[in-house]
Amino acid sequence: MKDKIDDIKNLPKADVHNHLHLSGSQELFKQRYPTANINFPTSYNGLNGMIEFIYGHLNNIMTTDKDVVNFMEIAIESAIQDNVSLLEASVDIGLARFFNDSIENVIEEVKRLKEKYNPQIQFKPDFGVNKDLDLEKVYNYSTKCIDSGVFNGIDLYGQEAGKDLNPFIRIYDMAKDKGIKTKVHIGEFSDHTSIEKTILLLNPDEIQHGIRAVDSQKTMDMILERDIRLNICPSSNKALGAVADIETHPVRTLFDYGIKVTINTDDLILFNASVSDEYIKLINKNVFSLEEIDVIRINAF
Repeated sequence: MKDKIDDIKNLPKADVHNHLHLSGSQELFKQRYPTANINFPTSYNGLNGMIEFIYGHLNNIMTTDKDVVNFMEIAIESAIQDNVSLLEASVDIGLARFFNDSIENVIEEVKRLKEKYNPQIQFKPDFGVNKDLDLEKVYNYSTKCIDSGVFNGIDLYGQEAGKDLNPFIRIYDMAKDKGIKTKVHIGEFSDHTSIEKTILLLNPDEIQHGIRAVDSQKTMDMILERDIRLNICPSSNKALGAVADIETHPVRTLFDYGIKVTINTDDLILFNASVSDEYIKLINKNVFSLEEIDVIRINAF
């Protein structure tokens, strides 16, 4: 088994649910910021607890545009270390606040990173939209990201339950018209009906998390019929309290139902589990066999 696990580490992998400025390994982060002295917890008090940790600790280190670029470079280099050959990572458009409120400067940096790390890794950035960002900025920044030709996809995230997604329909239509992949975070902390409503409103190509679809055959059928891929992050789900443990994670049921799933890191710096670590954990916990993990690995490409 050890040889087979070593093989997993050496295989090319994809990480398609990744928030770039939060996805460097803790090891590389500490090398780049040796005096940071941050103790990363193994669990957080839900999504709000994670946000409080980011604002209370990481944002004390990431204070300039250079730091933002550092954090993103650490993330790409961490992916390369794990033999990730395809990285679809979101770049939060709200990071423009570190660049004198210039989304153009953010776009230029992302373009530079694509060129810098090619051909070491196929970096296909998404532009990330937080639902709480001022809508005028959302549309201004998103339009420029769509028109830039730099981004592969759009990803919408933030609080899930009780959030009105109607203001984002036009952005998703604009993205689709330009052939940009559409992703949306839903169904980690919200119920299965929120997944159905999101599908009907935004018609996403992929759902980030979506694990509560397991609670409804109707929801799973909708996902299956529309061939929507679920990009799942088990260690993140556990650390945030969305699932009790890895052994009973809904990903097994979703996989058995025939839904296309992938396994990803989400925020590597927070959850300290690479794609290889996630695969190995799922095998060791008897959630999936080695052969099934290889199917999931290939799904991500």
